[in-house]
Amino acid sequence: MFDLTAKRLVWIAVNFRGVKSEGEAVAEAIEHTIEVRVELVDLDEFGRLFIDPRNEDGTPNTDAVPAATPERLEEWDRMNDTDRAIAIVSDWRGVVSNGKPVPFSVDALRLMMRVPNFAVGLFRVAYPKAYAGIKDTRQGNSESSPAVGAASAKAE
Repeated sequence: MFDLTAKRLVWIAVNFRGVKSEGEAVAEAIEHTIEVRVELVDLDEFGRLFIDPRNEDGTPNTDAVPAATPERLEEWDRMNDTDRAIAIVSDWRGVVSNGKPVPFSVDALRLMMRVPNFAVGLFRVAYPKAYAGIKDTRQGNSESSPAVGAASAKAE
């Protein structure tokens, strides 16, 4: 059975490399994991958020969906990974500061997007796996309702 809803929300695990040190100890490499609730956007919104409307040589892609209009090209140039994250992420679990949970907010998400490797874990691994329906995605909290592609190389 498939539940056709207007907004498809799922919890996904985002793993990203980092370092940890305590006091004067030398930092050691570790793998961080947090869970984020993301919207698996429809195909039109996916194209708008994640697919560059230009060809590799920088010319507008005449087959782009949505179309590579001057407005679309301008929107793409303005958008960065933080904007993309704000469009799809609506909650999280496992983010702490000084041992206390950090409530989700857009401002807190903006800070998280500045953490090295988090955007890579979100956009290059976790979200594409969820979009493709790969097993470790957990369905949950759906309301009245990426395959291939990665976020722009531009990052905030």
